[in-house]
Amino acid sequence: MNISDLQVKVRDDWNQNSKLKPTSEQKLLFVIEELGEVAEAIRKQTKSVDYKTDDGKMGSEFADLLISIVTLANEYEIDLETELEGFWQKLSARRSAH
Repeated sequence: MNISDLQVKVRDDWNQNSKLKPTSEQKLLFVIEELGEVAEAIRKQTKSVDYKTDDGKMGSEFADLLISIVTLANEYEIDLETELEGFWQKLSARRSAH
C-alpha cells in the first residue's frame, strides 16, 4: 500500500465508520497518545528491569501512530506522498551541496 492509498483508506474509514468526530486538537492529542504508547513499547523491550514486560505490541503501536498521523494530515488536506517526495528532494539537494 502506498501513502496515497493509505490516506484514502483512513479518510473513507473515518467518514463511513467512525461515530467519533474529534476536533483537530483532539486528533493531535491522539497522535501524542500513540507516540507515548510507542515509547512505552520501546522501553518495555529495551529496559532489563521494568514494572511492565514486553508484550510484543511495538509493531501495532507504530501502526496506530501512523494512522493517527495520517488522520491528522487528512484533517488539513495534506498530501503526504507529495510532501514526502519534496522532503527527499530537499534532502538530496542539501547533501549534494556539501
